Amino acid sequence: MMEGSKVEKRGTLDDSDAKPLEPILVRLDERGCAAHYIFIDKNEFKIGRARDNDEIILDTMISRRHCLLRCEGNDEWTIKDSSSSATFVNDIPLTFGITQRISDGDIIQFSTCDQFKYRFTLVAKEECKTKKPRLDEQILDNVLTEQKTFAESQECQKRVLKDKLQTKQKEQDILKQQLEELLKQQGVTREDTDDLKKQITMLEGKIESGNLQEKHLHKMYAEMLEKLESERVEFEKRLNDEKQKWQEALNVSKQEKETLEIKMREQMEKWREEQQAEWKSVMETIVKEEKNIQAQLLNEKTVLEEKLKETEKALKEQEAKAETIQSNVAGPSVTNTDSCIFLELLNDPSGIRILDTIDLTLPTQIDVGTEEKESIMDKVTDIMDEQLTCSVCSELFVKATTLSCMHTFCQHCIRLWSKKKRECPVCRASVTHMNRSLVLDNFIESMLENLPAKLKQRRKELIEERKDCQFEIHLIGAIKLTR
Repeated sequence: MMEGSKVEKRGTLDDSDAKPLEPILVRLDERGCAAHYIFIDKNEFKIGRARDNDEIILDTMISRRHCLLRCEGNDEWTIKDSSSSATFVNDIPLTFGITQRISDGDIIQFSTCDQFKYRFTLVAKEECKTKKPRLDEQILDNVLTEQKTFAESQECQKRVLKDKLQTKQKEQDILKQQLEELLKQQGVTREDTDDLKKQITMLEGKIESGNLQEKHLHKMYAEMLEKLESERVEFEKRLNDEKQKWQEALNVSKQEKETLEIKMREQMEKWREEQQAEWKSVMETIVKEEKNIQAQLLNEKTVLEEKLKETEKALKEQEAKAETIQSNVAGPSVTNTDSCIFLELLNDPSGIRILDTIDLTLPTQIDVGTEEKESIMDKVTDIMDEQLTCSVCSELFVKATTLSCMHTFCQHCIRLWSKKKRECPVCRASVTHMNRSLVLDNFIESMLENLPAKLKQRRKELIEERKDCQFEIHLIGAIKLTR
């Protein structure tokens, strides 16, 4: 039957090769306080009475380190006995310290007590139940101490009564030997044997009395054994009840722990959702600010383009006005004599006199349009100095860069400033991002084409100077890296 069950078990095992297997020990005897299932969840699984074992069996029949189950690979398991009592596999005792292979369906028994007989079984991992929580160390100590005290008390009572019984049996043996010697003497001697008869009668009385006492002691010993067995059963029952109470308390603690874990997971999920919502809000704010900055830059570009068009229109009007003035002053019959212009009056009637003589060599007369043009350019220059200059270097923007607070600086200046402080030099607001303003750069370069050569040269020197400074910074960084 056992071999058939093993074959059946192995056949079932082959059908579930796709699933990972885990061994368990199923208790065959439902009585007693031992665990009904032992879940072997380690490659090296220790069983015994000591608290450092993986499965603790609180019974004096079990050794402190009873046996060791080990996985040798490919779901092949072995068992090694290390107990002071015994370990059986299929009712065959194991040799101490020798490893023996075990298979699915084998019967393993710890000690000589049938209460600790288990069937070794391999089942699918997901079918295994979660291992029950262990008892507290103090509870283990209390149970072990109580069991030891009870066992020692029973052994002491047995020993006392057994000693009394053995002593009585020795006394009876001595009396019987004396009686035999007296009977031998009575048979040998033919003299008056009244004394021998009296002694024989006395010894027979003592032997009879001793037999009665021995029977009484046997009866007491049997009654005591029965009493001790009933006390042991009652003690085991009470101990089982206490263990059940402890287990229920541990299960309640486990439920509280699971409830707390569920609550913590819910709180973490809620916190994660709040963080995601907050981050989403921050990102939307940043995107909105970026859009506002782009719209503002577009408006600035439009305003600057309109100003540029107005300035070009005003310059063209001034040029046209200057050309008109020059053409009116020159006239069709103008002759140059000693840097003077003389006007010939045809059909000059009498009474006409010359009111004024104009000397065109004077700058105040010929440069009227130029002065107006210069005044317009001065105004444009003033506007550029007021609106298009960096507040750090007081120069026209070179690679204009707009901060998150909408203030604009030179790219070189704001980078040097950011190495000291990550805030705007004007409003002290925190700098989150920077954007190049190509519109301002294009406008400044366009306006410089109409400005004097002195300003053009000054800007060219400034750009070259900053390029050299940037090259020196990169060179110093490269030297530091090589060191």
